[in-house]
Amino acid sequence: MPRTVQVLVDRAPTNIQVGKKRAAVYYPDVVLCVDQDSGFIYHQQVLQPNDGEEAVGAAAQAALADIGRENPGARVIWVARREQVAAALAACFGDADVWSESSESFGPWDEAYVGMDRKLGSGRGVLPYLWRGDITAEEVGALFEAAAHYYRMKPWEFIPDSELLEKPSPDPGGKPLLMSVMGAAGISRGLVLFDSEDDFERMRAEDRGANVVFATFEPVSEAPNTLRREAQRHGWEIASKSAFPELLRMKGGQPVPCSGADLRRVTAAFRALAEATSGYRESGIDKPLR
Repeated sequence: MPRTVQVLVDRAPTNIQVGKKRAAVYYPDVVLCVDQDSGFIYHQQVLQPNDGEEAVGAAAQAALADIGRENPGARVIWVARREQVAAALAACFGDADVWSESSESFGPWDEAYVGMDRKLGSGRGVLPYLWRGDITAEEVGALFEAAAHYYRMKPWEFIPDSELLEKPSPDPGGKPLLMSVMGAAGISRGLVLFDSEDDFERMRAEDRGANVVFATFEPVSEAPNTLRREAQRHGWEIASKSAFPELLRMKGGQPVPCSGADLRRVTAAFRALAEATSGYRESGIDKPLR
């Protein structure tokens, strides 16, 4: 029986600018075909943003020769996490050779995308909020609203970076929120959400292996183009020109895209810390940290 090779296939927008004159500038999409086990990139293909989904199938067909060289005689199973990609692959290879899986199975693909975008693009390997399909525009709008309120409350003036705060999970039966404020030192403002108390201690010890989500505020002009265009299109709230919210998950020392669950937990953390700051203000504290 031939060995089976599972290849993750997806398409995503990039922050790679093509063209110099404003009227001619655009940001292409990229298709990556990545080995699910090893993370090896068999093929990458740049697409025009308006290219149809059939271009994804064509990119996968172009990857076949490389897959065959690396895995002689193996059966190729194409793995998709979005319906439109699965349909494009099935049109080329048939339903039997196309599997649909959740985003949790796409870690190797996400890592390949992050590495490419950080190396070639003007971004930091950050995908558009709605791209993964496990979050709604309303939920991202709630994140931006909570982030804007948090930014205006200035919790870094009252809560030190070294303090670990715990609040109940926003999801019934979920893990509690373990978080700390960023900004008391005046360098970078935002918050950190920890997977565990051990991860908080690792970060305090400057251990890069901590599993955390950073939610920071960046100048709008420096936000990745993919995010900036998405926020403008949906009209999401931004507190100021210096307060574009950007999320980044670190897992085992490597940056990976945030999940929808991460985004919902960060929204709850923004709200909880803003409420805590309101308590400080209402208690009459008039001597903030800075």
